[in-house]
Amino acid sequence: MGDVIDQYGGFNSFVVIRTDPAIDTTLVPSRPSYLGFDRARRNMRIYMPRTYSQLKENYDLIVMSDADRTVFDATWVEWMSRGVKEGGLGLLWLGSIASNSFPSWEGTTITQVLPSEPSPELDISGSFKVRIHDRGEPLMRILAWEDSPPLANLNTQIPRDAARVFALTDSPKGYPLITYWEIGSGRALCFASKFPNGVAPWARDWQYFPEAMIFLAYRTGDRPLPDDVSLFSQLISDFGDFEMRNSMVVSVINFVEQFGGRTDKLYRRLDELGLKKKAAETAYLAGDYASSLEKMKEIRGGQQALMRDAMEVKDSAMFWVYLTEWCAITAAILISGVVLWGLMVRRRLYREVYTSRLGQT
Repeated sequence: MGDVIDQYGGFNSFVVIRTDPAIDTTLVPSRPSYLGFDRARRNMRIYMPRTYSQLKENYDLIVMSDADRTVFDATWVEWMSRGVKEGGLGLLWLGSIASNSFPSWEGTTITQVLPSEPSPELDISGSFKVRIHDRGEPLMRILAWEDSPPLANLNTQIPRDAARVFALTDSPKGYPLITYWEIGSGRALCFASKFPNGVAPWARDWQYFPEAMIFLAYRTGDRPLPDDVSLFSQLISDFGDFEMRNSMVVSVINFVEQFGGRTDKLYRRLDELGLKKKAAETAYLAGDYASSLEKMKEIRGGQQALMRDAMEVKDSAMFWVYLTEWCAITAAILISGVVLWGLMVRRRLYREVYTSRLGQT
């Protein structure tokens, strides 16, 4: 919930999180500054669970990305904080707790489950390198966080007494970047840089930006982190590329259909690839990344072969279109030639006939 808008492109966490087969997202754009208050409230009413039981039973993780407090009913806020403490949910808080841009969350029950509280300095801009604080934490070991480009801004926060500080920044006041704790039966994690501008250097120049956003969700949602990052990265890339290649194949098949080409076999093969992808996702969800990667490689080859065959069907269909057009144009030229010959060439064989005023010819 929050600044879930496509205008941010790859700078927002939801763009990369939703490519992961292990994460089934419900996106709730709810920033009045981008959508207007009425539309943001309407989105909240549409997508928020109707009861606390629905929230607890249907979700594992709540992700708040610079969410504006004004569009949240007090009941929803109470459900979320209760869901973390009693329902075992995870709460991943991205960006601001208190900001110059919108009202602070201080004074709400949700801040009681966060591992940090806002600093009076609020938002600051600059260049902030990551400094690992808890080197024993698996989330910090799995990626080379300190090799990432400097972040462009920070929401200044103060860790609570029982919180664990996973990572700091090199700001003179040592503001934390990632704080975490387990509270009740749930978990909460604060990532203090703001979206999209703060993480823009990561999105542009850090190859592990997608993995960083996904692993933050995994850690907060209590899903095990993978052992092999390179294998995981290849898988995430393959899952993302699958949709792009599929859309290209479907576009070619739709084009063929418009010209009367036979596409039934192509659609059957497309369905077969979809079933194979489900098998790859099943292996992925079970943590068998090696098997999932093998299946995705096979699927990639199948998509490439299907694309070639679809192009051949397209070329065959276009051949008959071109042949029909050629016949029509040739016939038009021949008919025009006959008419032209009759009008312009044959007339010279005849002498003109005219009538005088006296009726003599």
